[in-house]
Amino acid sequence: MNSIHLSLILVFVLVSFALFLLLKLNPFSVEQNPLKKRRLYLAGTKLKIPERIAIRFQTLFRQTRCTKKKFLVMVFVSATGGLVAGMILFGSVELAAVMAVCVLHAPYFYLTVKSSEAAREEIEGLENTMSIITNAYAGNDDIIKAVELYAEEKNRYIPLNLRIPSPFDEFVSEIRLINPNVEYGLHRLAAKIKNRYFSEWVKTLILCHQDRRLKFALFPIIKAMNDAKSMQIESDGMMVRVWRDYLMTVGLMFSVIPMMRFSNAEWFFILTKTTIGKLLIVLMMLTALATAFYVMKATKPSNR
Repeated sequence: MNSIHLSLILVFVLVSFALFLLLKLNPFSVEQNPLKKRRLYLAGTKLKIPERIAIRFQTLFRQTRCTKKKFLVMVFVSATGGLVAGMILFGSVELAAVMAVCVLHAPYFYLTVKSSEAAREEIEGLENTMSIITNAYAGNDDIIKAVELYAEEKNRYIPLNLRIPSPFDEFVSEIRLINPNVEYGLHRLAAKIKNRYFSEWVKTLILCHQDRRLKFALFPIIKAMNDAKSMQIESDGMMVRVWRDYLMTVGLMFSVIPMMRFSNAEWFFILTKTTIGKLLIVLMMLTALATAFYVMKATKPSNR
């Protein structure tokens, strides 16, 4: 029993190390760039991790028109399907439970891929929005007023019952009614729209809140975004193809196990009933999960 526990701990350590390598994470690194440290100091405290996760899911739900209840149902169905599939494939409760945990993330991946089309439509109008707000801010030197003017103009000819609140509408409402901290509100705004140029534009707005003389640095960011916008559709098409190839590869990898039940019963018994065999299957499933996160990160368009 102790050997099994040690083996599981060893597998967990190896998989964790592999995740750090794949995602290029270094928990011991210290940022030494003085300009970046100065910008972070001026921009104020960033959002906490739970807040970022909550905003990420709110954005996914908004872009895919998926409710929280529907998402929880999808998670339950995925876990149940993974458990049943694990029992059919392996005939082992332990392996089925691990498979259910790994498949638990499938709804998140599905919503991420599905949201790409809505995100593209959202980003197509984002450049125009940033340009309008920048021109308004250059004229009145008031970030909140500039965003508010854009929101009023956008909603001018839309009936009240047909209006869909955008992140900019939410920004104005949060500043006016909930938290008047402009820098915190801008951080929340940047977290709601996944676009590299928009994030840089918001960071510059935060700096402009400290020093209004920097407001003319906003225009080059909008120009750079316009130059990169044509690559968006091609990047989204590539993402769908990569996910298709990845799912086919994972399916072929795990299809070998049920085929082995009929072609070589002895090998199937070793693979699904012995400790070494179970650890190998667990490692395969964890590797598939880790590579799914890597694929999601690698297929993210360069301008997001």
